Amino acid sequence: MDYFTDEFLAYLELKQDMFFHKIPVIDILSYLEKSLAIGKDFALKIKSKDIFDLYSENNIKIIEEKHDGVFYKVQMRAQFESDRKGNHLVYLYEKSIAQLAEVNKLSLKEMKQIILTHEYFHYLEEKGSNHIYDQFPPIESARIFGYSRKAHIRRTSEIAANSFVKNLLELKYLPSYYDYQYLLRTNRLSITDIEVEYDQFNKLKRT
Repeated sequence: MDYFTDEFLAYLELKQDMFFHKIPVIDILSYLEKSLAIGKDFALKIKSKDIFDLYSENNIKIIEEKHDGVFYKVQMRAQFESDRKGNHLVYLYEKSIAQLAEVNKLSLKEMKQIILTHEYFHYLEEKGSNHIYDQFPPIESARIFGYSRKAHIRRTSEIAANSFVKNLLELKYLPSYYDYQYLLRTNRLSITDIEVEYDQFNKLKRT
């Protein structure tokens, strides 16, 4: 069975948000659908599919790092940032990307293209008037002495970025699919783990 629909992969992404448990259950599917739609809409507005040309046209500098991209036990493939001078930079962690490409039987260039496209979305997001997560109502993260503290669900930006990549590059799956294949094939995750998550996801659809 092919579990990896756009909606399920988006659900797995949303679950990584530190405030996921604060989202009303009845609203979770709408978070997924809206995030996916935003990414697709962004992709439809881009005329060129050559990510290297897009980086060049927008003066985004690619910095290739040779280390594995592990920071505080978190594995990173790439990182977008803007410095104080307004320069836009994308760091690529080549060793990490090469491992991902090998497991998924893609060339290093193909995997770099996928990851650079994801980071390009974050450039567009920063360039815009607000972040994707600002398009969703803030949720109550805590209540202290009668005062409500609000927070945004930031993983909606990652879902939109993945949808952007899939639609711009005309991929079969959202790019997070490749991460799950890596985890499965390196025994860091089991198919049983995926099945448990899929059952929980299906319960949402029946709510």
